Amino acid sequence: MFKSGDKILIVGLIVIAACLMAWHARGGDPNQHLTAVITHDSKLVKQIDLSNLNKPDNIELNEEGVHQTIRAEKGRIRFLASDCPHKTCVKTGWLMRPGAKAVCIPSKVVITVVGDNKQVDILAY
Repeated sequence: MFKSGDKILIVGLIVIAACLMAWHARGGDPNQHLTAVITHDSKLVKQIDLSNLNKPDNIELNEEGVHQTIRAEKGRIRFLASDCPHKTCVKTGWLMRPGAKAVCIPSKVVITVVGDNKQVDILAY
């Protein structure tokens, strides 16, 4: 069914795809300055300097009747736990790159990572 050249091509494509996925999932630049902005209903709740955070920090929020725990560590932040129905905010995972966001719709809480983004997202001519 498959010739030896076909098998080599398929294995090569799988290896390239795995390398690209690993490269993309490796996280942000460790030298990049990152700040996390936590807002509720478009109002600033807390701003955290993720680059200079020495120890993990848990932020407890109780907005719109939904209790949430946000975990901030050096270079990353996430919703650790939430009482919201679907827990999509928790499933978002760690935010480590500028422009990354996690949103909890029932409580109207948004976590945004801000930084000096030097990566090119898309090119248009």
